[in-house]
Amino acid sequence: MTSFRERKKTKINLKSRLKKKVEESPPWVKNLLGFVEVPPTEVILRRLFLFAFMGAWSIMNSAEGGPAFQVALSLGACIYFLNDKTKSIARASILGFGALVIGWVCGSFLVPMIPSALLQPTWTLELLTSLVVYVFLFLACAFLK
Repeated sequence: MTSFRERKKTKINLKSRLKKKVEESPPWVKNLLGFVEVPPTEVILRRLFLFAFMGAWSIMNSAEGGPAFQVALSLGACIYFLNDKTKSIARASILGFGALVIGWVCGSFLVPMIPSALLQPTWTLELLTSLVVYVFLFLACAFLK
């Protein structure tokens, strides 16, 4: 029985190990994790649906022109959701515009690397970059504090 108790005591507890790892990490990691939170699943799904709708709308209207209007609406929605969380329109605007800029820069580098055989011939660089921006805006308004 004593050996059984010893084995039971050494059982792995993932939550305490993760918490211990965060406590042992450098201060900059703690500060970075302080900006992130996981909202309820319902909130994530609602925001995911909104940005997926914006992406689908952009794709459907890709022949008519660029997705500037959809990106502007998505940015406005992201700032609205962030303002709801942070209660500061200035902070929400900075985070929203930051997500837009980072998404656009990442999209500008990532999209040209996609082989053209995988893409529709009517899809432009601007459309594909805006799809990357929607992902970044979704991540910002869903998971940032």
